[in-house]
Amino acid sequence: MKTKSHLSGLKLKTAYWLFTFLTAVLPIHSHGAHSCEHVFAEEIQSVPRGFYKRLVSKSLLEQSATTDLIKANIAKLAEAVLHANSREIESGRAYNRLRMTDFAVEEVKLIPGQYVDGYGIFIVKLRSKLDGDIEFERIRSNGQAAFIERSFQFRQDLKSIDPVVKRFKAAYLENDSITTVDQGEVLISSLPEQIKLSRVMSQQERELWLNNQPFKIGLFGARTHFAVNYFKFQKQEPYMIPYSKQQLLEAYRRGEIEINTYDSISHMEMWHGKIDLEFEIVFTGFKAMDALRPLLKESLQQDILPFQ
Repeated sequence: MKTKSHLSGLKLKTAYWLFTFLTAVLPIHSHGAHSCEHVFAEEIQSVPRGFYKRLVSKSLLEQSATTDLIKANIAKLAEAVLHANSREIESGRAYNRLRMTDFAVEEVKLIPGQYVDGYGIFIVKLRSKLDGDIEFERIRSNGQAAFIERSFQFRQDLKSIDPVVKRFKAAYLENDSITTVDQGEVLISSLPEQIKLSRVMSQQERELWLNNQPFKIGLFGARTHFAVNYFKFQKQEPYMIPYSKQQLLEAYRRGEIEINTYDSISHMEMWHGKIDLEFEIVFTGFKAMDALRPLLKESLQQDILPFQ
């Protein structure tokens, strides 16, 4: 995306936070399955070790993440992950729709920041193979694996009651070759067997869940957003809903959940697993939310106040 899209990205991010905090979507009656680009995810047996690597140690300087070898590896990873997600990026972008497969990576540059010890944010300079034009995208990488940054920005069907569930690809380096793999499968499979879903919500939203009342469909359609285990929003503590990795995998493979990479967030506000990358879990469509309601109600009935 061209640098002039930065302001639009900020507006989208602001709208997303406002919607996530104030609203959710839930019908009273059961509905059929919703649209999904790839209903059956590409299953993996184990998470490749490269995803668990750290870019640099917390005790090292950021310059350690910009050696020629690391930058060369990240350039290859960036091209693979952008090409693999070309269709998702193009279909989810409301402006300047471009095929990432028409571009080659010319350069990558680390964006300095306090969260560089895990997955750093890299600006990727792309040159068109067709006319030489320059474009810029962002990825998250630890030098051995890579994800597109903030994949939630490419969601489709805003305000839809039947939104499409996106499936994204990650890439990793192994034995000097690049392999792509399903992003959601990697992130879910890296979790412990028992987790909790985390969501900050208003008292009004809590009562709507408890009283089986429908929610008004907001800016992002029939979607309800959660983090894993802990996510603090605007200094407010989240409600915590017991869940399991197996439940997540099954729902994901049924096409009921979208797994998105997220903004870089302070470790004091979001729980991090073995893969040191922020991501969100999005229950998408009426069927997914119907299935979630009993579990959420049970947890909310036990807790008058959020988890402390």
